[in-house]
Amino acid sequence: MLRKQIKYLMVYSLLALPCVMQAQDDVTNAFDDLKRQGTVNEQDSEMRRVASSDAVKRLIQENPEAGYFCFTENREHDIRMTDAIPVRWVERSVDSRTKFRGDCLPGEFYTWQVGIFAPYETLSDVSVIFSDWKNEKGNKIPASAFRCFNLGGTDTNGKSFKKTVNVSKGNVQALWIGSDVPVTASGVYKGKVTIKAADAKPVEIACELTVQGSPIANHGDNEGWRKTRLRWLDSSIGNADEPTAPYVPVQLQKQTISWLGGTMELSKEGLPQSLSTRYDQSNQLNDQSNTPVLAGEMRFVIETESGEEVLKPGSLRITGRNNASVNWIATRKNRNFEVQCSGKFGFDGLVDYQIQVKSLGDVKVKDIRLEVPYTSYAAKYMMGLGHKGGFRPDSVINWQWNVDKHQDKIWMGNINAGLNFCFKDENYVRPLVNIYYGLGKLNLPASWGNANKGGIDILPDKDGTVLMTAYSGERTMQKGDVLHYNFNMLVTPVKPLNLKELAEKRFYHSNSDVSAGYIPAALEAGANMINIHHKKDVYPFINYPYYDEAVPDLKRFISDAHSKDLDVRLYYTTRELTVKIPELWALRSLGSEVIHDGPGKDARTLIHRNGPHEWLNKNLTTHFIPAWYNAFKEGKYAGDMDISVITTPDSRWNNYYLEGLDWMIKNLGLDGVYIDDSALDHQTLQRARRIMDADGKRRLIDIHSWNHMNQWAGYANSLHLYLELLPYVDRTWIGEGFPASNTLDFWLVEMSGIPFGLMSETLDARNLFRGMVYGMLPRLPWSGNPVPLWKLWDDFGMKNAQMRGYWDERCPVKTDNKDIPATVYVNGDKALVVLANWTDMPQTAKITLDEELLGFKPSSYILPEIRNTQWEGKLSSLKQCEIMGRGGMIILLEK
Repeated sequence: MLRKQIKYLMVYSLLALPCVMQAQDDVTNAFDDLKRQGTVNEQDSEMRRVASSDAVKRLIQENPEAGYFCFTENREHDIRMTDAIPVRWVERSVDSRTKFRGDCLPGEFYTWQVGIFAPYETLSDVSVIFSDWKNEKGNKIPASAFRCFNLGGTDTNGKSFKKTVNVSKGNVQALWIGSDVPVTASGVYKGKVTIKAADAKPVEIACELTVQGSPIANHGDNEGWRKTRLRWLDSSIGNADEPTAPYVPVQLQKQTISWLGGTMELSKEGLPQSLSTRYDQSNQLNDQSNTPVLAGEMRFVIETESGEEVLKPGSLRITGRNNASVNWIATRKNRNFEVQCSGKFGFDGLVDYQIQVKSLGDVKVKDIRLEVPYTSYAAKYMMGLGHKGGFRPDSVINWQWNVDKHQDKIWMGNINAGLNFCFKDENYVRPLVNIYYGLGKLNLPASWGNANKGGIDILPDKDGTVLMTAYSGERTMQKGDVLHYNFNMLVTPVKPLNLKELAEKRFYHSNSDVSAGYIPAALEAGANMINIHHKKDVYPFINYPYYDEAVPDLKRFISDAHSKDLDVRLYYTTRELTVKIPELWALRSLGSEVIHDGPGKDARTLIHRNGPHEWLNKNLTTHFIPAWYNAFKEGKYAGDMDISVITTPDSRWNNYYLEGLDWMIKNLGLDGVYIDDSALDHQTLQRARRIMDADGKRRLIDIHSWNHMNQWAGYANSLHLYLELLPYVDRTWIGEGFPASNTLDFWLVEMSGIPFGLMSETLDARNLFRGMVYGMLPRLPWSGNPVPLWKLWDDFGMKNAQMRGYWDERCPVKTDNKDIPATVYVNGDKALVVLANWTDMPQTAKITLDEELLGFKPSSYILPEIRNTQWEGKLSSLKQCEIMGRGGMIILLEK
């Protein structure tokens, strides 16, 4: 044993100590930076001070019987370092290391830590065992109340999962432990926690928790420093088997599924054999509408050298059914293959398919593919596979997988009927978006991708139908091989257009760091909603609006706004996360579960061309991706800085996010959220909608995206990235980097939101006339001044109007010039006609007015005055027009 101990000591001294000393220098410099910023405290100081090499040598020479060291810490002393140990640990006596004493209030969720140091060899499969903790009266905190966040928890779907924790030789691993303390608890509770690793002896920790004082509200969640919010990581809030508004329960009759937006009939193979929507061309629900999307049934085909495999169909079996969804399974088989098709139809029109292909022998496959025949009507427009949104090209489209591009989706459709597909396999991981795609790319699906042999062909037929074929190409399958051909299919539109809400809900959205002027400016302009970004004096740090110091200011601001009938919405998403969060080091202890893995100090991005901010380099060092950073130049936080990292999509941080949303609604009076290029998934936003609607008040979600059609973002379609979120979004703001010069069809598909059932606002596309063709106004004051048009809308009564776009056969005004479209808003005996010139040159057009479709005979044609946009005037008739380049005309017709 002595020889072994000396061997470990020599190796550790030679290899580990230089790293420890370097870590000490880095930590000292980082500490000095924090001290200058005024954000360091005594606990930071203690946990950042690295033990000397001599002290570490003396510690290692102890060689405990378990073969590793355990050190307990309370929640105030975050274990930060993974490659060094703090001075306070080597200064402890042997007995005190494995004893824990803490104190808390009744009703609190109490958190603390155990640090494991493995100087001799790697520890595998660390586990934690809890006992009951009892007080002097025999009352107990049961073992079941305790959890170790590092060893697993509850995922975003509400399912339990486990994690394996290993501690590399020479490293430190923090284990964060928490438990709910009963609200009736009092006295000193004693128990034990046992730490164990594979092939190592356990370490028993004697614990004492003193509980005294008045019960604390919300488990202590109102004060972030307590770190009680870590319990939010395992929340299942918002999960339910009921639809959200405006949806209705899913209906099933034999093999036909009905939902708010249409019907789908299943074949014996489990795939759709017919699918139609029930929206009219204004995207309003209409029982008389029945628009087929499919020209025939979808087919899943396996082809070998002998031709298409004939698989004997089994029966279609419904495996689950409730108000929110219908589940089914269908199995087919022959001597070569077994194909199992599982499907789940959700109340919002999202269908999740999992098709499993199992080889029953050694087979040479020519192709495995999905064939989707679209009607000509439902294939007019397209988005995806490297094509900008707009008209589907008349030519054949051939696309192949290439994960350097963020392309795994294809939408084809029309205004009121379409399908969006996303192809994946069982190893799907949600990619990073925006400029970070290169650091978190798509996983090539082994099934569809097939080493880049797979792809998608889109073939127009002579009869006008269009066949989309997702193929995977040649391969050899051995007996027992299984491939997963999974995909999501979203039926569009996802819900009816809501022009009334667009007309009534008006944003004030300032970029000023100081919030004092927000409320007066919003009231003066006639807005009734205020969006607040991060880096504001009431909301300083990105995606953490419940920062202790800022909460009183934010709560006061929201209360003041409410007293003046103004709603307040916050920038709130998951993609980036400030390092100011009190749980930073607890999240760091989870590895890459929440903080996305990455090159660390070697990372180079579009906004970090010279590498990450020094704080990140000195504190996190490795395994992170630097994100947003900015300095405060004015206001309460002047001189401070917000620094952030990229988060991992679909992690338990989504659960935390949702609990935070619920907390803000209940404690701050929050009225909604603004989502900017998100890592959120469909299920999480569905849960968010349930939380936001729980008390009967309708809270608004609007979503924004940058232009992703570039090399940094993987040439993705911006709106495409978030289609699965749109059932729960109220308004889009797509178009950062989208100029007004984009074509009519691009405006319609990628900017307006209309084919998907949403209304939108313009951003960089600053042309009021073109925007009005789609009901799009600028956002005050960020992207222009909508106030004159707000006045026009109020005078006209836009909230009670019906929209008849140029794409709608019922539009009562048409022109003979394709570059001058006409959209008409009809409100009883009056109408607004919007004409816009989509060229840079003057254009003329003949105008046809259908009075029957309009619903009345106009007696006047008025040009209403729109400040800085249009002079007041009158027209003698509406038969022809001449419009200047990039110009337009808005005409009021009255009976």
